[in-house]
Amino acid sequence: MRAKEFLPEVNVDNRSGWGATPHNANVDYRGMAVRMRPSTFLKLALPLAANDQDTTEIERHITQGGTIGAPFLEIRAPDEWRDSGDYSEPAVVYGHDGRHRMLAIYRSEGDEPVEVHLFLMSRHYEWRNRHMTPEVMQALNAQLVPQGSNAAIQGPFFAS
Repeated sequence: MRAKEFLPEVNVDNRSGWGATPHNANVDYRGMAVRMRPSTFLKLALPLAANDQDTTEIERHITQGGTIGAPFLEIRAPDEWRDSGDYSEPAVVYGHDGRHRMLAIYRSEGDEPVEVHLFLMSRHYEWRNRHMTPEVMQALNAQLVPQGSNAAIQGPFFAS
């Protein structure tokens, strides 16, 4: 999925854009690219501290056509999802990258969906793209436990 399939004003370069990581460059093997609103991403990741919300430089970079690496969420899926196909327990967001980029996008471009990567782990598995079946994606989109929380919130969170 290329950036123009998402928000045209945000140029995504998952190899050398601002904040790109090796996982971003290999999302088609290690994870899944989805479309997510910045406000949703910010609800699922740990909140930024009140004194850590300056995104002026990133906003300028984005509005001047600079590229960014897609923000991502690291999600722990219950082992039962792969072991038995039981999707009754929600997955838990345990890591993230890109809160400042998402806040800058929200402030400069609005709350339109942008490319976000999802990477899944379980206690016994490191998931790959081929494991992210429609049933898994449906379960992820139905409910998630935000990072740092104990309670699931209801989706949908993204479009694939």
